[in-house]
Amino acid sequence: MSVRYERLEGALAERLDSLFGVPGCLIEVNPGKVLLPPKYMELGQRIKDLEVRPDDVWVISYPRTGSTWVQEMVWCIGNDLDFETAKQYGQFRNPLLELTALMGNDKGSWKDSLGNSVDLAESMKSPRFIKTHLPVTLLPKQIFTVRPKIIYVSRNPKDMCVSYYHYCRLLHDFHGSFEDFAEIFLQGKAPVGPYWSHVLGFWDLHHDENVLFLKYEEVRKDHRGCILKVAKFLGKDISEDDVSKLLDHLSFQKMKENRALNLEDFLQARNGPGFIQKSDQGDQTFIRKGKVGDWKNYMSPELADKFDNWTRDNLKGTGLSFNTEE
Repeated sequence: MSVRYERLEGALAERLDSLFGVPGCLIEVNPGKVLLPPKYMELGQRIKDLEVRPDDVWVISYPRTGSTWVQEMVWCIGNDLDFETAKQYGQFRNPLLELTALMGNDKGSWKDSLGNSVDLAESMKSPRFIKTHLPVTLLPKQIFTVRPKIIYVSRNPKDMCVSYYHYCRLLHDFHGSFEDFAEIFLQGKAPVGPYWSHVLGFWDLHHDENVLFLKYEEVRKDHRGCILKVAKFLGKDISEDDVSKLLDHLSFQKMKENRALNLEDFLQARNGPGFIQKSDQGDQTFIRKGKVGDWKNYMSPELADKFDNWTRDNLKGTGLSFNTEE
């Protein structure tokens, strides 16, 4: 099935353009009612037709589910804890496949050094480690015939929405309130589009032997156990000593300080050399807090109830559930 594109019109288009400050900021990509910058029209069919290799490892998630943390864990395990190579910027060793499109509304030459994200993925030597926020409907067709390893990362939608709001403020110049963002998110109109169809599209595959479905809350609660689970999934032996080294490398403080992952250089190039990722609440940083339950600092009881009802309605009968407390 080919990828189809539709321009947004009417009140929705006006509202999104106002919130993000860019005329025609998003288009609808189908199948899936996915909302992405218009630049995706240059990449969408290429991604659909991308050659998938049997030894690929794909980390897939909706944005802001802890995928940066998990992708670093997966890459390190898959590359036998090569911490020296891990100093290289994450996009060049574990590319976000659609990054070129996600940055499509940004102006300036600062992003030229990143090249084309699809070109990068195509040119990588095997085994490739690839990350994407695309839903199952827009993935390469060969994903389902070649069946590479897929690790899907999920997170409770309350914390995810809070984190995504700050991400969109930091990287996509969203200037509405948190309530504004929560409203479009619940309507399936935030960038990337509907949340539950994304999550459930992979939950439906979680029994497949080539798919590992992770919840952020479980990784945080038992990080050691998750490392062992991922290593087993990837067919890698890992010693207790190496587990301890990896736990240290992946500690929250070291992740925040890791320039290969925290986008510090990227953000300074985008916003100017004087830009500093810093705030009392951790809200002006790419890697923020990593806590479960941070939603309580942002949601009114009424909004929290709306999220709970929305979650219950969408997860009814699926067997999937999420913790929203630490």
